[in-house]
Amino acid sequence: MHLQRHEILIPTGASDPNAPFFWSEKSTGVTTGVITVNPGDSVTWSNADTAFHTVTSGIPPTTEDGIFEEDGIFDSGFFTAGKSYTRQFNDLGDFPYYCSLHPWMDGVVHVVANPGSVQSIDNVGSGYSDDGVGFEVKYILDTNLQKDVLINPDEKSLTFYISGDTQSGNITFVLPTGLIQNPNVVWVDGVSVDFEMDETATGTKLMVPIPSHSEEIKIMGTQVIPEFGFLALGILSIGVFSTLLLTRSKFSIFR
Repeated sequence: MHLQRHEILIPTGASDPNAPFFWSEKSTGVTTGVITVNPGDSVTWSNADTAFHTVTSGIPPTTEDGIFEEDGIFDSGFFTAGKSYTRQFNDLGDFPYYCSLHPWMDGVVHVVANPGSVQSIDNVGSGYSDDGVGFEVKYILDTNLQKDVLINPDEKSLTFYISGDTQSGNITFVLPTGLIQNPNVVWVDGVSVDFEMDETATGTKLMVPIPSHSEEIKIMGTQVIPEFGFLALGILSIGVFSTLLLTRSKFSIFR
């Protein structure tokens, strides 16, 4: 899984409540103090101001008497110009923060599940397909699936194996209808789960929830390519036809 490091600068003059902005995300220039990251990513707040600042989790005081609503999740303590504070965010959720010295400086870290990227497994069921090439299965995940997919024609199931650690929260498949038809049951590590399904021009789209650190996904349908696939059946048919033709020719000689 690719983890990212994000940096938010505290600009010069941020200690002044009339400053045009109090935060500046280094890579995007966003100045709201609101940033969206994925689990495992880290955020560094760098002090480019001349004043001391803090990065304190919680909601800033809303009254003149300065009643702080710290939640105790994280607190940088005071850090001065040229110094920084870094925190890694592993849990999903929203984490508001502010400067305890300058409570008008507030922001939020949104930690959302990383959906991952579009990937594919080629040649799935190559021994069963008409052309011997097999099918392409597309999926979206923050890690990889193993290339070896277990096909069980008797059970009418496909089993996929997750090769790395995942924290996505779900996986999306696009399954060719020639490979599996009408998926109706999905198990994740042996536990049946609810899923969403949609028909697309390229196959059946499945959105399957998966807990963190899942390892195995089994999908059952009303039909999975049979034990003797179309290619094998074609070869068998040709063989039977040739045998019958040869036998008929032999009988013709003795007429």
